[in-house]
Amino acid sequence: MTLDKRSPVPLYYQLVEQIREQIRSGELRPGDQLPSERILSEQHAISRMTVRQAVASLVREGVLVARHGLGTYVAEPKLTYDALHLLGFTEEIMRHGGVVASQVLEQVCVPPPPRVAEALALDAGACALKIVRLRLSDATPLLLETSYIPEHVCPGLENQDLAAQSLYAVMEAHYGVHLTRARQRLEATVANEFEAGLLDVAPGAAMILLEGVTYDRRGRAVEYFKAIYRGDRVSFAFDSERGTAHDLPAAPRLSVVLA
Repeated sequence: MTLDKRSPVPLYYQLVEQIREQIRSGELRPGDQLPSERILSEQHAISRMTVRQAVASLVREGVLVARHGLGTYVAEPKLTYDALHLLGFTEEIMRHGGVVASQVLEQVCVPPPPRVAEALALDAGACALKIVRLRLSDATPLLLETSYIPEHVCPGLENQDLAAQSLYAVMEAHYGVHLTRARQRLEATVANEFEAGLLDVAPGAAMILLEGVTYDRRGRAVEYFKAIYRGDRVSFAFDSERGTAHDLPAAPRLSVVLA
């Protein structure tokens, strides 16, 4: 496929899309080395600076991986998280055949922040279990997750081993709390120094914030959660259906808020 030098689309972006298509089609597979800047420059009759710009863009997105002194390689595919099915991280990773690990950084009963208390319909002074975990798949840190569970919903949850067990599985098996739905908000963000250190990325790296409230079959708000995902290793999948404004349900499956 040749680049169109008469197109208003920049040449570097045309090359980005061409490399993407080679990866999607299987022509380039995870672990394959990309041709050198010189070879790509000669193949497409463009400057090495243009090639460098395209490759750098794909490296920032996590599509390619640059290995110092060795070259540039096709990255392993991102974990695709299905946000419309209420699966915990452990369940989602196992669905993809990955190996799950968790590091519990905090697991203590505290009065939650006012915004969290309001979301969970807690009275002033009521406590919730705060759980902060670093979640890994195949030894790669993927997200930093914070959950608040009302103390009266799962008493004694602070004594459970949440490094080795799924939180949602514990809530269902030990407390009879069956989760049915969640209202979630997805937002682009960047890593601060604390998050960057834990997730092995540079401060300011692109991240994905998923925040929301989970409800049980009785309609109770039983969890507030906030998860910071690595933008270079995780993508989100949604199913959408087109209809008229009159066809839309009162509570849409996915809404996008522009701020």
